[in-house]
Amino acid sequence: MVGHPLRRGKVRSADSMPRAVAALVVALAGCTVPGPEEVRGSDLDGAHAAFLANIEAIRRHDVDAYLSHYVDSPDFIAVSPAGIATGFEPLAAARRASDVWPDSLVAEAPRLVWLSPGVVYGAYRYVVTQSGSTSTGWSERVFIKTRAGWKIAVTSVIPAGG
Repeated sequence: MVGHPLRRGKVRSADSMPRAVAALVVALAGCTVPGPEEVRGSDLDGAHAAFLANIEAIRRHDVDAYLSHYVDSPDFIAVSPAGIATGFEPLAAARRASDVWPDSLVAEAPRLVWLSPGVVYGAYRYVVTQSGSTSTGWSERVFIKTRAGWKIAVTSVIPAGG
């Protein structure tokens, strides 16, 4: 039998193919993909850590750390009683232009809801004191998992009674 001019090496017999497939299946069985509950738990843990780091940056008045927790995108959204603002650049410019930070911030543990792989919603009650005035309310976050870690893609402030 003359071999094909482009084929080199040993030609496998038909009966050796099932063994090769079986070996491949056994090898792949050792490679596991995380299940939905593992992904959910990991995502909730990641978003919670990002939440804590963001609150800590506010308490330390650390503008760079604070901004590092937000997605650097024109699609970023911030909602407040003043309206809807879009884009990371306006947020960053406003934060860098101001040296006003809360005198104190009490943030309750967030209520986190896993929405889908890499997307977590969170809401938390806050008490902020600034220049002798105390305000309370709720704040919301939508966290997304990026190559650079967990980032806030949407944030809102809902004053109590508002």
